Amino acid sequence: ARMALRVLFVGAGAVNFGGAEGPWDHSRRLETLEGIKIVGIADPDYPKASAVLEEKRRCPHSSAYQECSVYRSCAEALDAAKPDVAFIGVPPYCHGTEQAPLDLELQCLRKGVHIFVEKPVSLRPPEEFLSYVEHVEELQRAKGLVVSVGYMFRYHPAIKKMKEILSQHSRPLLHVNARYNCTYAALDHPFWWNKDKSGGPIVEQATHFCDLMRYFGGEVDLPKLRAICVPPSDDPTSPGSLSRVPEVVREGQLLLAQRIPRATCAQFCFTSGALGSLTHAAALQGRKYEAQIDVWADGLRMALEEPYFPECKLRVRIGKVTQMKSRCTRFLMQTHTWVR
Repeated sequence: ARMALRVLFVGAGAVNFGGAEGPWDHSRRLETLEGIKIVGIADPDYPKASAVLEEKRRCPHSSAYQECSVYRSCAEALDAAKPDVAFIGVPPYCHGTEQAPLDLELQCLRKGVHIFVEKPVSLRPPEEFLSYVEHVEELQRAKGLVVSVGYMFRYHPAIKKMKEILSQHSRPLLHVNARYNCTYAALDHPFWWNKDKSGGPIVEQATHFCDLMRYFGGEVDLPKLRAICVPPSDDPTSPGSLSRVPEVVREGQLLLAQRIPRATCAQFCFTSGALGSLTHAAALQGRKYEAQIDVWADGLRMALEEPYFPECKLRVRIGKVTQMKSRCTRFLMQTHTWVR
């Protein structure tokens, strides 16, 4: 019989265990898979991690947590729990650097543990991070391990269909246009509102669409990239003033230079000569995000609406308009693919 896969969660927050904002929750998907054994939750906030484990032991899949323990650090968990794989879901300022103990990826790889890393993968300057990436890749190759980053839209059935249609189309890509508007009023994580800790919404959120645009268009001609934003403001008459920032954030205690931009527009060229444009805003209230990505070529237009939600819609025009509704299972498909 196949041995159970021993899983360690690094981080007891929303990306691994769910929350009020967004559909993220790796544990809920992993625990439904056959042959999975959750052996540890590592988080310096020990009471929070303990509360998460208590709740999981009351869930319908509690049997997956029978051997699970809580640890104060990744290093402690790796030594004690002996996992096969680790899901690293921590704020971006907490990993992605050679500086211990923030070198979580290297810690896991040195112990022979496969890793799934949530984006953003780092806040370090590009030249420093690229050196770290080389170190990660060296260990990954030397030990024959799997390293994956959580760009889940690549597993989305509609994205796969768009990629297929584009590859079979007789003309090359002309333009990709992505728009992303998040529900800021539900974002009650103080670190997200501090650019020094989150990297800002392009790095922390719109990175998914940046990845998709490269997935469709290839590499970007970075010297040609231009961007502009609406900066934060304390003036209530300014477009940079938001009316529903969660009180727990205490945004007023941050310097203006630390606060996130309210809206960002970027335009660029791919090395192929095709164009790209990205618009992100933190402007919606409630809980539902709004997002769309358009792909254009000579004689082709594809538009994917609301990819974050189950009833997303893909519109394809090749001479005439057709429509496909797709049940969105990208998170579960991502988990299944990686575990296999």
